Amino acid sequence: MKYTIQSIKYLFKNFWYIFPFALIPAIFLAFSLDKAAISELLTGYFTGEPGGAFSTIFHAVSVLNFRSWKIFFSGLAGVVLMVLCVALMFAFIEKHMRIGKRTLNGVFSKLNDNLMSTAGIALLLVAVYELWALITSALLFCCFLPGSIAARYVLSVIVFFGMHFVLLYIVSIFYLWLPCLQITGFRAFEALRYSYQLVAPVKGKIIFGQCFSVAVSEILLALCCIFVPGKTAGFILAAVLYAFMIAVFCIRMQVVYFDRAQIERADLKYYYHF
Repeated sequence: MKYTIQSIKYLFKNFWYIFPFALIPAIFLAFSLDKAAISELLTGYFTGEPGGAFSTIFHAVSVLNFRSWKIFFSGLAGVVLMVLCVALMFAFIEKHMRIGKRTLNGVFSKLNDNLMSTAGIALLLVAVYELWALITSALLFCCFLPGSIAARYVLSVIVFFGMHFVLLYIVSIFYLWLPCLQITGFRAFEALRYSYQLVAPVKGKIIFGQCFSVAVSEILLALCCIFVPGKTAGFILAAVLYAFMIAVFCIRMQVVYFDRAQIERADLKYYYHF
């Protein structure tokens, strides 16, 4: 939780520098969110009739959401814009934490250095998540097949939380790969090896912190899908939630990297400019 709390504090202290970058891809990702599928699954689950078709479950958990071409391309646009915006966000955060200056000067000039590595890691994360969504949807669909309602509840809860742990464990393995690539200048596999060395002693803390963030985000998205009337209000709230998720995830990478690499953070000091 230490890293997550530090990341949230950093986000609010530098809100207007960070949040706009996260909000741009979040708008497109929010458009790809299938509120109807999520609402249908949760309504059935909390009214004593847990169940749903495989397609409904997959549309509820997938980021790209293959429900229609329009929705798919919206999610794809969100991923592409996320690569661009995260590369800029990382340039700003690294500069701020390294030298203590909170300005956007030089951020766009570093885009070429950060773009390829950010694209590679972002596509890897999306591929891992979509594969996870496919497997999770299939397992949950199998959980809803037994005639016993109690069995459906027990099996679905085990699968849902178990698969979340699997996803976060896999992500933790290469969690610091991106900052290691961009800051150290190591080659891909050298950066991955160094990333794992940094993460290994605190892997449990990282997984727990991400579990907290994911749980809060999913609960809020679920409440938004069920209780927020109208498409516009639900879309706005979903976009804000996605933006917070993207921002906290990226900031926490840098917070963990600077802590584990034992690099002093200049943004925590007071600087006086004349």
